[in-house]
Amino acid sequence: MIEWIEIYVETEGDVKVPFFTGSMLRGVLGYALKRVVCINPSYKCEGCFAADDCLFYHFYEAKNVFHSYRFGITLQPKRLDFSFYLFEDSVASLPYILSAIKKSLEELGVGREKKTVKIKKIRVGEQTVYDGKAFLSLKEIKPNTLEIDNFCQDVTLNFIMPIRIKENNTFAREQFSLHTLIGNIHSRYRQLKGLAPERLGYRVHGEIVKSTLKFVETQRYSSRQKSGMNMGGLKGEITIMGLDKQSYVYLKIGEIIGAGKQTVFGLGSYEIKELKCK
Repeated sequence: MIEWIEIYVETEGDVKVPFFTGSMLRGVLGYALKRVVCINPSYKCEGCFAADDCLFYHFYEAKNVFHSYRFGITLQPKRLDFSFYLFEDSVASLPYILSAIKKSLEELGVGREKKTVKIKKIRVGEQTVYDGKAFLSLKEIKPNTLEIDNFCQDVTLNFIMPIRIKENNTFAREQFSLHTLIGNIHSRYRQLKGLAPERLGYRVHGEIVKSTLKFVETQRYSSRQKSGMNMGGLKGEITIMGLDKQSYVYLKIGEIIGAGKQTVFGLGSYEIKELKCK
């Protein structure tokens, strides 16, 4: 199951939009989400009686878990518009996420100066659920499923956001193999479904015949560790020819769930340009 939210804001005015918005947006959304769902008078997660059933805890504090959500952003945006994706069981949290998004932008504010911004519109899928004044009914909204009816042998992947992916246990700085990419998406998909780790189980067919990937360095500030953290990765396009159907399906899945590390912040996001299809 998938649910995607698109947030559009009014002109930000004196709000400075950073080069990388993923860390800022995730931080303020977490703060707002805690305000929305927390029932512990102490507001402390450690030892909390409700942690096992708390949306904020599972989204932000739980250790060694796979987060079933991610931001959809671009580097150096001119506006603060962004997307937010919910996967599988997290789809049920949609009302709380919408409330937290509104609180984070219009009440708590973004950036170091905590500047508030006015939300122009929020859409869930094809439906407007917030018109800038009030939330509309969510009764007609149903979770989406990914349906893949066609098959393309030749495609181009445009990495909108840098992808941090390991090749031979080291983050790739120039290139990565198609097998590595497909294997990563396969692993992420199984984690989202709550399935045990399993090898890919088939031979990937296809060849990367052209690449314009370049390493882009970016950082985020970790308030927990009180320091900056490198989040650089490869950005650009790769053209793949001779894909088998299963690999094409995995690439379509990756277009939705992202690929590589730190997808929750918006990294590893790409779009598929179909070149030759059956």
